[in-house]
Amino acid sequence: MFRTPLHQGLPRTASAAAHLRLFVLVGVVTVLVTRAFLALTGYPKLGGGAANGGLHISHMLWGGLLMLAGLLVMLVRAGAASRRRGAVLGGVGFGLFIDEVGKLVATDGYFYRPAPGIIYLSFVMLTGFAQWVARRAHKDRREAPGALRAADAAETALHGVLGGLTAQERCEALRRLCGTEGPPTALDTALAALIEAVPERPAPPPAPHHEALARARVRASELMAQLTRTRGLVHLVAWGTTLQAVVLLVAVTAEGVTGGLDGETPWPAVTGALVCSLATLALSLRGTARLLSDRDAALRTLRAALLVDLVVGQVFKFTINQFSGVSDWLISVALLCLLCRCSAGPTDRQVPSPQAVESAATTLRATTRQAV
Repeated sequence: MFRTPLHQGLPRTASAAAHLRLFVLVGVVTVLVTRAFLALTGYPKLGGGAANGGLHISHMLWGGLLMLAGLLVMLVRAGAASRRRGAVLGGVGFGLFIDEVGKLVATDGYFYRPAPGIIYLSFVMLTGFAQWVARRAHKDRREAPGALRAADAAETALHGVLGGLTAQERCEALRRLCGTEGPPTALDTALAALIEAVPERPAPPPAPHHEALARARVRASELMAQLTRTRGLVHLVAWGTTLQAVVLLVAVTAEGVTGGLDGETPWPAVTGALVCSLATLALSLRGTARLLSDRDAALRTLRAALLVDLVVGQVFKFTINQFSGVSDWLISVALLCLLCRCSAGPTDRQVPSPQAVESAATTLRATTRQAV
C-alpha cells in the first residue's frame, strides 16, 4: 500500500486550523450576542411558554438545526469555501446549543450558576484542539513540504474543475505548487497541467466590506507593530498580569471581611479562583523580576501566568461572576496577544523570494507544456 510521511490516521486539510478557529470565534460571539439579547428583552419564550400551554421552542433546537446545516454544506459541496461556510453555520449552531447547557445538566435550567464556566471550558477545549491541529500542520510542513504543496494545489485544481479559476487563483496555485529545491516532480507536472487546463472565469468585483476589512487588517497590523516597538511594553504587560491577580485577591478578601460572601456563594469556584490567582501572581512576579536578567525566560514565565488564568482561572471566574466576567477575560486575552507579539522573533524558516518562486513557476509551466 502506498504511504506518505503524513499517512498517519485521517489526512487533514491545509486550512483545518483556520476553520476550527473560525468555528470557535463564531461560537463565542453567538453565545455573547444571545445572552445580551435575552437579557435586554427580558428572556422571552418563543411559543409563549407557560401562558400558551407550556409550549417553548428552545434556541438549542435552532442550534442543532444550524449544526446540521453546516455539516450538510461540507458533505455536499466541495472546496475550502464550503468548509468556511460550514464552520460559520456550525459555530452559530454550537453557540446556540452550548448556551443552554444548564438545561441539560441541572434542574435549575438556563440560569444554572456553573453554566457560564462550563460554556467557557468547552470553548477552551476547542481552542486547545485547534492549536494542536495547527502544530501538527506545522510539523507536517517540515517533514513533507512537497506533499502538502501538492495537496493544496490538488484542492485548488478540484475547485477549478468544478467552477473555473481566476487568473490570480491560477497563478497563486502554481506558486504554491512550486518548490525552490530541486526540479519539479512528475506529480508537480501533472498537477500543473491540470491547473493550466481548467477553464478560466472572470474575477468578481471586490466587495466593499472586503476592502474595508483588508484596510482594517493592515491598520491593525501596523498598530500592533508600533505597540511592540514601544519601550516598556513588556513591563506594562507584566504589571497588568500582576494587577489582575491582586485585584481578585483583594476583592475576595474585602467581600469576606464585609460579609458580602453569603450562603449562596459557590465556595468551590471561589477556592479555585483564589488558587489560580495565587499561581498567576507568583508566576507574574517571578517573570517581572527576571525581565532584566533573562528576557526570554521572563516572557515564558509571564505567558505561563496568563495561560493559568485563561485556561483554568477564568472557568471559576465565570462561575462566580457569570457573564459579567467577560471584561476580565478580554483583558487577559489582550495581555496574552501583546506578550506573544513581544516574544515573537525572527524564524529560522527560509522564505523563498518572489523572484525565486516566479522562476520556479516558469520552469514548471515549461515542463508542463513539454509533457503535454
